[in-house]
Amino acid sequence: MTGAVNALYLPGAADIRLDGMVLGFNLVLSVATAVLFGLFPSLQISRPDLAGVLRESGSGAGRGSAGRRGALGISPRALLVVGQVALSIVLLIGAALLIESFVRLRDVNPGFQPANLLTMKIALPPGRYNTDQKKAAFFGELVQRVEAAPGVRGAAMAMSLPTTTWIRTNITQVQGQAPWDEKEPLMAVVQSVTPGYFQTLGIPMRRGREFTGRDNRPGAPPMIIVNESLARRIWPEYPNGPDPVGQHISEGYDKAIGWLEVAGIAADIHEGGLAYDPPPEFYVPCVLHPPQSAYLAVRTQGDPLSFVNSVRGQVSAMDRDQSVSEIKTMEAVFDATLGQRRLTMFLLGSFAGAALLLAMVGIYGVIAYSVAQRTQEVGVRRALGAQQGDILRLVLGECLALALGGVAIGIAGALALTRVMKEFLFHVSSTDPATYVGIALLFVVVALAAGFVPARRATRIDPMAALRIG
Repeated sequence: MTGAVNALYLPGAADIRLDGMVLGFNLVLSVATAVLFGLFPSLQISRPDLAGVLRESGSGAGRGSAGRRGALGISPRALLVVGQVALSIVLLIGAALLIESFVRLRDVNPGFQPANLLTMKIALPPGRYNTDQKKAAFFGELVQRVEAAPGVRGAAMAMSLPTTTWIRTNITQVQGQAPWDEKEPLMAVVQSVTPGYFQTLGIPMRRGREFTGRDNRPGAPPMIIVNESLARRIWPEYPNGPDPVGQHISEGYDKAIGWLEVAGIAADIHEGGLAYDPPPEFYVPCVLHPPQSAYLAVRTQGDPLSFVNSVRGQVSAMDRDQSVSEIKTMEAVFDATLGQRRLTMFLLGSFAGAALLLAMVGIYGVIAYSVAQRTQEVGVRRALGAQQGDILRLVLGECLALALGGVAIGIAGALALTRVMKEFLFHVSSTDPATYVGIALLFVVVALAAGFVPARRATRIDPMAALRIG
């Protein structure tokens, strides 16, 4: 399964379009932001503190507010940078949790082999296929024709495929046990398949056998195959207790059938998608309840999509008016279920990257401005014996203070944000300590790297030149 982000796998990609109101809103917001953040320095310049400037000039304490305070922690510029850092931390933690969640989700074993598997939907017209015999005959012959085609390793029909719509019914009774409580019914997915379905999809059989062409023919007992989740619900001692193969159950989908005999137990598969646990499920032969529309699954030796024309030809040979739809590989079917998660991860990751870059630029700008404003102070320190390492630690200490302040606020914000993100996380805690600590350390390193250039510049200030400037 590919992890690429493209329009094919973006949810609602066909509906994406430019919207005039959205563009207008962003234009107004951009202009308002520029005006707002340009207003403060304009007001500051229009109202100069002449007494303060003369006092600073006479005292030689340095130029500007940064020089006067000797620290950046309370300046407006520093507060803006702390805010940038905090926002970056929130977005980075959210993106990291989503990425970790997505990776874990992609590593989930679906319970079958989706590679080299072609799928398509065939809906039979009710007018021409109005009996179970006609529908079962069509599906049975189609499977035989497709299996005989060169390069095809297996084919089968199914009422639904993993991640598609399913039908559920209730288990009413297990032979030898009391009837199931109607107030708390045991619900199970019912799946209608042709012989060879488990082999074609690569679903392991844990016990018993697959369906054969002789199952559920006139005079033969109705046979079913249950998955392990249903077996554990019905026979809690499974797999260590008595063998469920050969046992009988009844269900509420078609009460006229009577008792159903368990022919085998199949491994669980993620019918609802990788993010959901396998449901209790049982399979019936297609001849028992042939659906009006079904999915054809074809196991191929090469690229599944290269067999589309061949399969279509087999359908046309049987009924030239019969069409096929929803032609996809099984990998694409599963990938589509991850589209929303992938889009969310991609967008949040992009915003996090942009915020990180802005925070780095902000830290660099504030530290560089501080160094420029405190040139005379640095010169005095150097003249009094401060070494380059002392100056480097001084400047980087201010940089670290900015980073730590933003990290602290950002972690608090991330704790609130990730609680909202719980539905998007898979087997990852929204308060995963490793993620929080890792992102915090990463940002401290990034912040120090952003402040290193102006810090190095401060260590190269000539004390005599700085004192002459004063």
